[in-house]
Amino acid sequence: MIGLTAGFYCDETADHCFTSIDIKSAFTMNGNETISQVYAKDRKLYSFSTNGPVPIDDIITADGWNHTRYLLTANGSMPGPPIVTYQNQTITIIVKNHLLNEAVTLHWHGIDQLGWPAMDGVAFVTQCPILPGQTFNYTFKPTFGGSYWYHSHVGNQRDMGLYGAFIVLRKRDPIPFEFQHIVQIQEWNHLYDAMALVNANVKDKSPHSILINGRGDFEDITAPLETFYVDKGDRCLFRLIGVGSKDVLLYSILGLKLNVTETDGFEVVPTVVDKIIIYPAERYDFQLDLDYAKAGIYNITISILSTYNLTIKPSIGFGFLNVSNRNSLPVKNYNRSNNTRVLNCPFNTYPYETNVVCLPVDTLISRKNVDNEDFVVQSIPKSNEKDLHFLNFGFPDGHSSINGRIFRWPTVSALTQPSEVDTDCTGCTEEKTCHCSHALNLKSGSEVVMVLLNLGKGAYISHPIHMHGHTYEVLKMEFPVVTIDGKFTFTEDIQCSETLRNNESNCNNAQWRNSSWYNYINIPGINLKDPVRKDSIVVPYGGYVIIRMEARNPGVWFMHCHIDQHMVEGMALMLNESFENSRREIPNGLPTCHSYFNEKSVVTETTGIEMFYYMLQMF
Repeated sequence: MIGLTAGFYCDETADHCFTSIDIKSAFTMNGNETISQVYAKDRKLYSFSTNGPVPIDDIITADGWNHTRYLLTANGSMPGPPIVTYQNQTITIIVKNHLLNEAVTLHWHGIDQLGWPAMDGVAFVTQCPILPGQTFNYTFKPTFGGSYWYHSHVGNQRDMGLYGAFIVLRKRDPIPFEFQHIVQIQEWNHLYDAMALVNANVKDKSPHSILINGRGDFEDITAPLETFYVDKGDRCLFRLIGVGSKDVLLYSILGLKLNVTETDGFEVVPTVVDKIIIYPAERYDFQLDLDYAKAGIYNITISILSTYNLTIKPSIGFGFLNVSNRNSLPVKNYNRSNNTRVLNCPFNTYPYETNVVCLPVDTLISRKNVDNEDFVVQSIPKSNEKDLHFLNFGFPDGHSSINGRIFRWPTVSALTQPSEVDTDCTGCTEEKTCHCSHALNLKSGSEVVMVLLNLGKGAYISHPIHMHGHTYEVLKMEFPVVTIDGKFTFTEDIQCSETLRNNESNCNNAQWRNSSWYNYINIPGINLKDPVRKDSIVVPYGGYVIIRMEARNPGVWFMHCHIDQHMVEGMALMLNESFENSRREIPNGLPTCHSYFNEKSVVTETTGIEMFYYMLQMF
């Protein structure tokens, strides 16, 4: 069963469900009023003050480090409690901010919020942040079933523990709820957030450990680890969610095959792999057919990969899959391959290892022909209105940006106070960056094609790009050529500049090198038949991704790199989609926010005598 902190399960027959989340601060390895700080030994916990045993479920252990780390929590736990609802069921989550000095929001990651644009939970884009002591009611209706999650969308609060699973069940799901498991994986560091790690004066920026559902090991500490209990003969569903802040994770269960059936809430033709590479923001559902498995304990391993060449970094996370022999069934023959199949490589080859087959995510095939057509995700209709956008994610002049535009956060809610948002980016040119509230205008009902690229002199690592309010078809992924010694040759399909070489240009105004490709049916290797559908995709270093969607969800939607440091520093934009239509979907009474300037208090000089007379005028 889904074995996390007691969560919320919406009754299948209910039309509208209600639950609540209290956001509070906490510390790792620390108890409540009756339990002092604890320490880990032999996978158990003990009190420092009494040396007596402490129930594991009462403590947020993280990696068992014997020093406390400050956290932000949902209902006192990390991860926060899972919320489970059904497709097309209205749900209200009452969020109360109990923090003393921090504002928050909660974003419902992957939920398209169709018809509910004010419920997306992005501070200064769709709402004003929830101030200390305030409450905000999120009400929406999930359109699609699948694995989703919630997390703070203020600064780096997600890195501090404020996240949890949000599961949307389909009534036709083949595997009962009691045979489903949530697997939330992340890197972990002992500093307070990802920005602190980046700014710290340390040589090795690798995290200290890896957590599975908030539990892991640090060095020789034998802290409690996450264990999943299943029976031999069961068919189980595992919902793998990448809740990390920056690192690429390689997930596997030693000795077992993973049958991938879904990604980002959309079904695919089942694909059997040995390992899954997952980036922050992504989700992959896989099934385990345990008929052939021997009873016993299987090791779950998670490694951190270099985003350049897929070399494995030192940090490794562990968990356990405990297969009991409760059901006596015959062993099923399983077709095992000598090759290791790895899903979601950021390159088309897997350097440094032999007998490894790479399956980029665009090799997954969308499963559209299911029995009940009500649940089928149809292909995006071809529209007479077509928008084509080239978006380059990089670091021109060392600045995190999209097309050289370094995102400047509005000081108001862009959705509800649009007249107060300045989206002027005229300071940017082909080779010059600028700071602005970058907005990309989309026409409602148009077919939108985006080429997400990672080229030019500012190209740097692969970027997991998440789009709010929409899902899209992944029509093609193009990768650089990587040699066995780790040398990269970038794609030449795209021309960054008419006057500069690609490696000399910021690539802020890219275009197809072959003009016939502006009609995308002419692009070699493009999949218009059964492309996989996602809301989060890795844009490979030295390559590009072509995505297609329909602008059918009026609102203002955030699009950004899900590496926290990159987003906070400016790798983001707003999709402004037919704002006039979205006004009808905004509920009355939403809070407003803005800066305050008292014209009378503007002082140009601060000499002592002038400041004295200025202060007199205030009374």
